[in-house]
Amino acid sequence: MSDPVEAADELSQRRARMTIPFTLIFLIQQAAFFSNPLDTRAVSLVRLGGWTALALVILGGLTTGGFWWKPKEVRALMEDEITRAHRADALSLAFVLAMLTGIGLFVLQVFVPLETRVAIHLILSVGFAAALLRFGLLERRAHKLA
Repeated sequence: MSDPVEAADELSQRRARMTIPFTLIFLIQQAAFFSNPLDTRAVSLVRLGGWTALALVILGGLTTGGFWWKPKEVRALMEDEITRAHRADALSLAFVLAMLTGIGLFVLQVFVPLETRVAIHLILSVGFAAALLRFGLLERRAHKLA
């Protein structure tokens, strides 16, 4: 895979194949996170650090395309107009769903007290999951049609 075009095509297909399973793993991890709330113990701080790192990597991957360790030429080839449109569509959906989640939690907190951290975590989780899932589905469909 020395040819940059071949490398970009292979990595793009791999990204399309792995985004949906990664989303499912992310959602399972979020369920585990919500079932065992954070406290001030050291293990909770490590979990918080791990979640923060994962969130930053997901955000970076969604906004830049990821594959930061690959040559710039390969990354540029992976960022064609279709991929950029898919990413914009996915981030747009994530924004809308995160806003709707925030509105829903704002109303819900009148009836059920919510910790701020839990509300923020829910909003971010919905946004990340929506963006990952939408991007993955669009990319998979594009590669099947190609």
